[in-house]
Amino acid sequence: MENLYNRRRIADEVYFTSVTDNKFKINRISVIFITDLSDRASCNAVIPRLLSKCSEDFDTMAKLNKKLAGLYSANITWSVKADGDYQICELSAAVLGNRYALEGEDILREALKILIGCIFRPYFENGRFPSQSLEIEKQNQIDDNDAEINDKTSYAYYKAYSEAFRGEPAEIRWGGTNEQVEAINGDSALETYRRLIDETRVEIICVGESKFEGVEKMFEDAFSAVGRKPECFTATKLSSVKPEVSRITETLDIEQSKLVMIFKTGLRKKYPLMVMQHLYGGTESSKLFSIVREKMSLCYYCFSRLGYAKGFVSTECGVDHDNLVKTEAECLNQLSEIAKGNFTDDEVTKVKLYIINLMRSGLDTVSGVASKCLSGILYPENAISIDEMSDRINAVTREEIIEAAQSLKLDTVYILDTNKKEEAAQ
Repeated sequence: MENLYNRRRIADEVYFTSVTDNKFKINRISVIFITDLSDRASCNAVIPRLLSKCSEDFDTMAKLNKKLAGLYSANITWSVKADGDYQICELSAAVLGNRYALEGEDILREALKILIGCIFRPYFENGRFPSQSLEIEKQNQIDDNDAEINDKTSYAYYKAYSEAFRGEPAEIRWGGTNEQVEAINGDSALETYRRLIDETRVEIICVGESKFEGVEKMFEDAFSAVGRKPECFTATKLSSVKPEVSRITETLDIEQSKLVMIFKTGLRKKYPLMVMQHLYGGTESSKLFSIVREKMSLCYYCFSRLGYAKGFVSTECGVDHDNLVKTEAECLNQLSEIAKGNFTDDEVTKVKLYIINLMRSGLDTVSGVASKCLSGILYPENAISIDEMSDRINAVTREEIIEAAQSLKLDTVYILDTNKKEEAAQ
């Protein structure tokens, strides 16, 4: 990764990566805190929200936004997500390239100073985050948690996923639970903030038209002033398949039932798994979509996804209650057909072209390039160029696709069933 993206260590478990590409008109500087998913997830998720709103230099959100607007509508954004066994908390600044500044201003440096201020000099009242701000961001996190629950497709996937990885860090949601959010107070928020700054692994990723001269030094100075005591960084682990398939059915007042199946694999061949998964349910010409949904009309939607880090493939369907058994059986059958080699070379060629185009289009934005960098940092097998990835995808053989399909073992079946089935039958 260091050779591909010029990544280098600038402090204890703090790394700096920069990618310069003149096709972009903006620059994006991301500071990414990486830690294990744990019972601290809720508090970790709230901190970036607080940091993005103000700082010692701009003690209100209005003042911060006014300053950013004066920098050609620069912005400070936050994000929190789960990735395998990791929780990833990010604070980013996006700003127009200096070459477009009307009077030659160094707007990159100004935006960087604001970002560093937000991270290292947050606005405190009596040594704590302002209580009103904390309560607002806690409620925002609860609203986000509830939004995921109210989206039944997302809810069903999460329930299946958490059951599949029960007892592992990956079981934990990126934002924890509402009960954990409600329990956050001034002391725990401050403790969590200090832990993120002092103990987590940090990746700084800069992408844009700039050469980012001086940026590395500013971050090096900022982190050198912190008493860093980094925690032990553990890699995401593969999950073992359960001795018996775990089956869970939950009934809710919904119009459409949901079926989610989680398959696990111990196969560590990324590109054969990727091609196989897209052939199975990753495109509109896939087996799940073209046969289960279109030809047999068993479901409203039907697709699969690959979670390579944890070694799983999911199958997700929206279906009428009366078709649940048939849909599950046919999804299993289509996977079995691939495992038997019942697919054409033309199907494989189309899938490979689709994957390669998807990967290349992901590099059309600064955020896409940053995501590619982070993926290569967290998972060394991804630390290769798009051209090399394309070559590896094109090199996947029929035998490897069959092997990938045969490696999948059913681990979890989750059904979110409608309670309207009796009414429909009358």
